Amino acid sequence: MAKIIGLPKLSPTMEEGTLVAWIKKEGDEVEVDDLLAEVETDKATMEFRSFDRGVLLKILVKEGETLEPDVPVAIIGKAGEDIGARGPRPRTSGRSGSRARTTSSSTGT
Repeated sequence: MAKIIGLPKLSPTMEEGTLVAWIKKEGDEVEVDDLLAEVETDKATMEFRSFDRGVLLKILVKEGETLEPDVPVAIIGKAGEDIGARGPRPRTSGRSGSRARTTSSSTGT
């Protein structure tokens, strides 16, 4: 069964990361500890490595998007596996302008 992969928290202080480059492409075989992508944090550009084995079935975010940790970024599964519309739309941090911002209002009574 396909597994949705979230952006890992690459350091204890990481609040968001920018996906700089995908190293693996859709359809590539993935082994445990393979380098999937490079992610820029507030302190450094870090390696995003796989914890799973299979085929990179779907990339859910584009290079250059800024994301919060745990946001779904890819789907890994078996070759030829049908994932359909699986995978939620990623929540970005809002820095790239692709995240809808919400505001809350309070009323005093």
